[in-house]
Amino acid sequence: MIPPASPIPPEPQAGSEGKTYHCGTLSYTKKGMFMLIGWLLWGDFCLTLMETVVPSIIPLKLNSLGASSTFIALMMSTLPGLFNTTICPWVSFKSDRHRGKWGRRRPFIIYSMPFLVLSLLFIGFSDQIGGWLHGMFLSGGMITRSTVVIGLLALFLAMFDLFNMFVGSLYMCLFNDVVPRQYIGRFLAWFRIVGVLTAAGYQYFVFKYALSHMTEIYTVVALLYLLGYGLMCYMVKEGEYPPPLDDGEPPSLKKDIKLFAKNCFTIPYYWNIFLHTTFTSIGGSIVVFVVFFQQSLGLDLGMIGKMNGITQIVLASSLVFAGPLVDRFNPVRTEAYLVGFTLCQFLFFSVWIFADAPPPAVYFWTFVAITTVGAVSTGMGQTANLPRLMIMFPTDEFGQFCGAQALVRSAGVMLGGLLAGVYLDLVKGHFAHGDMKAYRFIYLWIGFFAIIGYVFHYRAYRYWKRLGGDDGTAPTAYFKYSDLPKAKHSGVDKKLLLVPISAFSGFLGASLFFMYYFQFTMPNPHNVVVFGILTLLLIGFFFGYLRFVRFMERP
Repeated sequence: MIPPASPIPPEPQAGSEGKTYHCGTLSYTKKGMFMLIGWLLWGDFCLTLMETVVPSIIPLKLNSLGASSTFIALMMSTLPGLFNTTICPWVSFKSDRHRGKWGRRRPFIIYSMPFLVLSLLFIGFSDQIGGWLHGMFLSGGMITRSTVVIGLLALFLAMFDLFNMFVGSLYMCLFNDVVPRQYIGRFLAWFRIVGVLTAAGYQYFVFKYALSHMTEIYTVVALLYLLGYGLMCYMVKEGEYPPPLDDGEPPSLKKDIKLFAKNCFTIPYYWNIFLHTTFTSIGGSIVVFVVFFQQSLGLDLGMIGKMNGITQIVLASSLVFAGPLVDRFNPVRTEAYLVGFTLCQFLFFSVWIFADAPPPAVYFWTFVAITTVGAVSTGMGQTANLPRLMIMFPTDEFGQFCGAQALVRSAGVMLGGLLAGVYLDLVKGHFAHGDMKAYRFIYLWIGFFAIIGYVFHYRAYRYWKRLGGDDGTAPTAYFKYSDLPKAKHSGVDKKLLLVPISAFSGFLGASLFFMYYFQFTMPNPHNVVVFGILTLLLIGFFFGYLRFVRFMERP
């Protein structure tokens, strides 16, 4: 028998001040809801700006200092993965069981904040600190100034990753604890809008100064995070929580590990969710090199920043519609339809392995056009991810299940991130020194692991359907898939299917445009053949995708 999950929060009720919105023991008036959402969105602005700056500048800085792709991948993927496998599960598990006047999430975030801010300042001043250390102790030796700066960046980035784990582990859990469930999809859409616009503004106006004004950028971000995000933590109140099931037992690391493992790793259903995230993240560990992929097509940092800024603004506009649509179609079903279709983009962008690059401006506007056509699909996919987990994970133990997912994912990313750097260094060995074309192979890596990840995503979706789908509950005890009844609801949601169909038209239209462009505007017979083959592959992929969706939605 599969035990039921916690009851769904009640619908808004009428009170003396109008409707009242509930989340656990918390109750909000309409004004209170606006205040809650306003402070959470302000915190998102501060956090997003900080987390956008770090991964966008560090790879460029390390590359300018002569660091290898393997080392860059080690610092950007493997090192955070090490902390994710240790710090994140522990913090998530302990915060689920912590009870205090500040709640169960905020204390972990607030107490780690000063160290996180210091790490940002150290990264920003790494050039100056490295130059001073080299001049004082290593001048005239075999160790160069660049080597010292690289070493300091590695140390300061490790410090940043360590303390950022406390925020990354619990910020989404805070939403689960304070935002009424009925409006989580719409809230997360606005959450994404703020995040996307923040990233867009940074990319469009600031990114071109990433190397020339690194110190100033990091200083501003560190101070804004300290004051802005800290104020959000103070203003957003948590409710009261019932004592944990193991309350009253003497604390023990062995007991905690045993309980954590039993709750999270003994049910195959959750393993499919974990492994989907893991393999997708292994593929994504190479994304830190996308800026070099774009440079291989002739774009400079200014164009890259503007292109990313424009596409982020387009995406933000689509998120206004994405939240209500995700609530309407159900986040789990939305994710299932859209994740399968995203494999199309890896097929499209891999074409530049074989095709000659067009003029930078042509690629610039083609990329913007593809993003615009597929913006609703992308926005819905990003919005659906967290509410999907809120449905598929037990509500009362949401933090520890997120921690378990982070542990499994990060164990894979530690190895995958390192191998991604080795993969690129091996590919670069077949090109002349300094040839950026090697970076065009990154989408083969992303697509390969995305396919593996989607196998587990499909399996998790089938479990969810047979657990009751929209009417089901998250399981908390072991069961066999074969013992589950057939799904109550079957059949393709044709209205939801219109979303990936619209995105497909963008990729197909871009492929046809390049065929025309290289035939008549900038004659290149080789590219015409390449894009002709790509067009046929895209059409074949799309019809295969439609048949698979029908298969996935069987009883």
